Amino acid sequence: MRGTSLCLVCVLAACKNDGAAATDPKTNEQPRKLAGVYPDQFKCESIVTLDALSQLLGGTVKPTEPQFAPAKGTPRQCTYAVDPSGDAWMFDFDCRDDYKQRADALFEQYRQTSAENVAAYQHAADAGIKPSDAGPVHAPEGSVEVAVGAKALDHHGQGLIFIDDDAPCYVRVVGPDAARRLELAKVIARNLTFANAPMTPRPFP
Repeated sequence: MRGTSLCLVCVLAACKNDGAAATDPKTNEQPRKLAGVYPDQFKCESIVTLDALSQLLGGTVKPTEPQFAPAKGTPRQCTYAVDPSGDAWMFDFDCRDDYKQRADALFEQYRQTSAENVAAYQHAADAGIKPSDAGPVHAPEGSVEVAVGAKALDHHGQGLIFIDDDAPCYVRVVGPDAARRLELAKVIARNLTFANAPMTPRPFP
């Protein structure tokens, strides 16, 4: 009789535990899907394929080795050479938590240095000083706001920076032609999302 009672208690306890597990909301909670790709695992072609770049930049595009190591928390630069022109192109991303402050500082810096370069060149021209053979072939260009992402600036006649409108990132594009810089930036802005941004993965909002 005592053994039978002990077995009955065990069965009741097991049923109670099973019932608790079935009703425990923690066990039924689905893991939240994460957005973002770890920067060291990020692939440039996830944003723009080589075929798309070749069509956009007017030649056969080949990846090249970046000249600089990425800052901590950012992916490697996406760098390319275009054949047969030999043009070099680059774009990179910064999706760190303080990306907005960094971008705003760069916007201000690029505006200022672009204006300084133009003023210095004009001052030399007014003084009759001609650039040497080693100097710039073209007069420096100022900065101008352009329409891409949430905010964008083309600067120095060679670069474009924009803050994306749906991913928490700013992007820099470097290349020798303003029209193609803008078109490439638009493609990047269109393909860059909160889900595929090179950042530490986090829950979707």
